Amino acid sequence: MRFHVPNNELDIYYAEKNKNKEETKGEESSEDEEMTAAKLFDLKISQKTNLSQSAGLVVASIQDLPMLIPRGNYSLDFYSNFCKLHGKTHDYKIMFKDINRIFMLQKPDG
Repeated sequence: MRFHVPNNELDIYYAEKNKNKEETKGEESSEDEEMTAAKLFDLKISQKTNLSQSAGLVVASIQDLPMLIPRGNYSLDFYSNFCKLHGKTHDYKIMFKDINRIFMLQKPDG
């Protein structure tokens, strides 16, 4: 026995798609792929978070940079609008507009 689980956003999408097909019966639609709930969820997340924008090209890169906070060795990649810290376990994306100051200090042991 199967139960129908209503998904209002997906139902609205299919209703609009069917309405558009009826309006353009003679014309062929370029969007033939079927929208699933997972694709709709992915589309909504990428629209809200601007993940669909490509990162672009790496302007400069520094490998194996020892850092105290966050602790460990990180590679630092500079893009046009942000920098990316890539470590063994964590990745950080830092927008340039969010950086106020950067301090480069020598370690006490030299």
